[in-house]
Amino acid sequence: MNPARPKKRRLPSLSAVLACLVYAYLVIPSLVIIPISLSEAGEFTLDRAHLSLNLYRQFFGSEAWIGALWNSLQIATTASVIATLIGVPAAYAFARGRFFGRSAVQMLVISPMFVPVIVIALGLYFLAAATGMQGRFITLVLAHAMYGLPFVVMLSLSGLTQVDPALERASMVMGAGQIRIFSRVVLPQLKISVFAGFLFAFLASFDEVVIAWFLNGPTTITLPVKMYSSIMWENTPVIAAVSTMLTLLSFSVCLLTMVLGANPGARK
Repeated sequence: MNPARPKKRRLPSLSAVLACLVYAYLVIPSLVIIPISLSEAGEFTLDRAHLSLNLYRQFFGSEAWIGALWNSLQIATTASVIATLIGVPAAYAFARGRFFGRSAVQMLVISPMFVPVIVIALGLYFLAAATGMQGRFITLVLAHAMYGLPFVVMLSLSGLTQVDPALERASMVMGAGQIRIFSRVVLPQLKISVFAGFLFAFLASFDEVVIAWFLNGPTTITLPVKMYSSIMWENTPVIAAVSTMLTLLSFSVCLLTMVLGANPGARK
């Protein structure tokens, strides 16, 4: 009789309990706002007797809120496209290339994940002010593309570990150039990682408030900046409805990424 077997049987249940506790700790604060957003009262309270979509109607009926939402969608989409177009080839160069300073360049590219965002925002603000680019759409797009780039690079690097280098060597022996190998052999096997990187870059831009606060102008106010301004100056309960929509968007994107990553057929 093996005395270690009972301990092994307890480990999965203990891990599941710990995982559930961690998930609850992370998720519950975000879910608390959902019933408040359905309250008919004009304040941050939960009115169980009178559930209503009034706050959502106020949001969709406000030109200021819809304008901020439209700005966020445009900036996040454009920034994530740019981050993906730059990040995927960069990850391939880091994974397969052999050049001087590769590690230093890679650390520089992913540094926005580790540098405090307020430091990045201040640097971008002074740069934009010095070049007359403060408050412009392209400034926010490029800043958010830089902010989302590390997500694309890291997820692409992770995906590249699943790509067999033998396929690339075989293609090279058959006369294919490096660009053709990347586009015809490597990229099709990275589509899940690329899509996941795009989604996370989109969320990083869509939810970002500090950089947008420093760089925004009268016509480039994003949804998170509008929320922050409303908390500071208006304290409107519409924020509960906006927060709920952002929470559901984040959960949906994460769930979609998990489903695609867990589907073996999606990699073919």
